[in-house]
Amino acid sequence: MFENITVWAAFVAGFLSFLSPCVLPIVPAYLSYITGATVGSSETEERFNIKAVIPILFFVAGFSTVFILMGASASYIGQLLTEYKDYIAKIGGALVVFFGIHFTGLFLRPNFDRLMYGVALFIVSLGLFDILSKETVFTLLGVWSFVMALYFFNVHQFLYRQLKVEKSAKASVLSSYIVGLTFGAGWSPCIGPILGSILMIAMNEDSVGKGMLLLAAYSLGLGIPFILAGVLWTAFLKFVKKFGKFFEVVEVVGGVLLIALGLLLVLGNLSAITAILEG
Repeated sequence: MFENITVWAAFVAGFLSFLSPCVLPIVPAYLSYITGATVGSSETEERFNIKAVIPILFFVAGFSTVFILMGASASYIGQLLTEYKDYIAKIGGALVVFFGIHFTGLFLRPNFDRLMYGVALFIVSLGLFDILSKETVFTLLGVWSFVMALYFFNVHQFLYRQLKVEKSAKASVLSSYIVGLTFGAGWSPCIGPILGSILMIAMNEDSVGKGMLLLAAYSLGLGIPFILAGVLWTAFLKFVKKFGKFFEVVEVVGGVLLIALGLLLVLGNLSAITAILEG
């Protein structure tokens, strides 16, 4: 079951992307355009909106196409740069950690600098006590320095920019696919922290197929909730109204997941999770 834990992590990442405050609030607008269902329409009176399945499937196929091609490209580039794979893993892992911290919202806290200095001192103390090897300490400090450099260059401020989507009339099946393509390409900056992290992991896979599999799992994790939301339209609208208070929890969980994956990638120990789960 846990033969490739990164595939499961990619699936969970896709699901967390759907629940993120960057995506969930605009889902009704997309579904309204794709299916023609709106608040107060006849579809909202039905418990199940089965008619929504086909157009939403094409919408999901659209953004899945974009994401899977991204995975193939990332893996292919990784194969071309095999000689520098260790450097790519370290830099990519550090970037994933940066994305994770961004997703938790820690960058916006006024005492973030102080917190990070404390983390650095803690890492050094573990090395001085011989709890961590010198190589591990320097690697972790390298990640710390990379994250702080991006922070001081205000990269995190760029990532916090929000995108908007307009409501429109019902789409055809073909236009649903095209809207899915534009969602995958245009909304990528919005879900960039999670998507970018999965792409970094895909870049370190040993085949293009594995990279595509990772992004297919991510697309599935993002796509299934879209389908369920369209079918259970009335219940979904109520869910969106009530779920807002849990956005912070989703961000923290997603951020911790990314930080853990990033550190394992940097330390070259991504398979450790599999070993732990298999006992």
